[in-house]
Amino acid sequence: MPRSLRIGVIGATGQGGYGHGLDRAFQDVPNTKIVAVADQDRSAGQKKAKAVGANRSYTDFRRMLDAEKLDIVCIGPRWLTRRVEMVEAVAAAGCHIYCEKPFAPDLVSADRMKTACRRAKITLAMAHQWRAMPPIRQAIKEIASGQHGRLLRASARPKDDHRGGGEELLVHGTHWFDLLITMAGRPHWASGHIQVGYRDATVKDRTDATEPVGPITGDSISALWGFSEGVRGYFESTAHLSIRGKSNFDNLYGVFVECERAAFHFRQPGDAWIYPAPKVLPDQKHLAWRRITIPGWHTDDNGRPRNVRRTWIHHGNTVLATDLVEAIREKREPLSGLDHAMAITEMVQGVYASHLSGGCRLSIPLVVRRHPLES
Repeated sequence: MPRSLRIGVIGATGQGGYGHGLDRAFQDVPNTKIVAVADQDRSAGQKKAKAVGANRSYTDFRRMLDAEKLDIVCIGPRWLTRRVEMVEAVAAAGCHIYCEKPFAPDLVSADRMKTACRRAKITLAMAHQWRAMPPIRQAIKEIASGQHGRLLRASARPKDDHRGGGEELLVHGTHWFDLLITMAGRPHWASGHIQVGYRDATVKDRTDATEPVGPITGDSISALWGFSEGVRGYFESTAHLSIRGKSNFDNLYGVFVECERAAFHFRQPGDAWIYPAPKVLPDQKHLAWRRITIPGWHTDDNGRPRNVRRTWIHHGNTVLATDLVEAIREKREPLSGLDHAMAITEMVQGVYASHLSGGCRLSIPLVVRRHPLES
């Protein structure tokens, strides 16, 4: 039996916390043990350490790295203000990384973190929990098999609440772009159009997101990426379309995937629906959506429905954390690894670069690494 891996957790109470459950990501992973937590808020760190069964807490993550001889570190804060510093320090300590999304605010930061990880020969996995959902995995498997014909295009939509536009491109788009890359491979080019109100956005419209995740602008974005074999990926977002307590739907969050003979729609909490035509045809009454139902996921051993909404994010973290452990031992890339993180950052920054270049198509990887909103 392999030795138990020692897990450390970096959080930041009041500054992005522990992301989407990254403090508990390894609690149900065999042959791992969460041994320490680092949080600059001493009291919060001590409470978190007790909650996850860690023996010690630190107010400085560097002290934790020096003292604990860790194998894997969860980098939990959603804020990106110290992301590069944390990744570089963890990599220099020789620890593998499970990282909250989004990966980076810009390509300069992403390049630095990639260099640190490659130099230290450590493995980084991103917390893109949608990738781990059983119905999504089944849908991806069916698409890859070709049983529904060739993959043609995929259209992604975020929640389109008050964060619609630039913030959603980075914060929620990262999940969808991870799925696009999983299905279609790395993108070859990017094109984008960004508006503020009813006019085109300019560099002067740069603003801050609700959390510090890098430069953003726009309350309406249309983006297009080109992949191999003619596959296209789309992203549309407009702020304030989903208003809590007023809209007659919860949100627009989802991905519509079009194949030659079928369409898929991915919806929260990680559900996948399939339709027997590439486009929804309301006049064709014999065609209807069917949910991909996974026994043991949607239902318990007795066939009774399970409340998946209570557990889906933790399940996703467990799958991805387990995959990271296996990837380390097998010396391979994890399901959503550093290559995906870099490509996603290229996709996001490529939208801004294209728009501010007059909407022209730009090849990926981008030649100019500095974020165009920082000019």
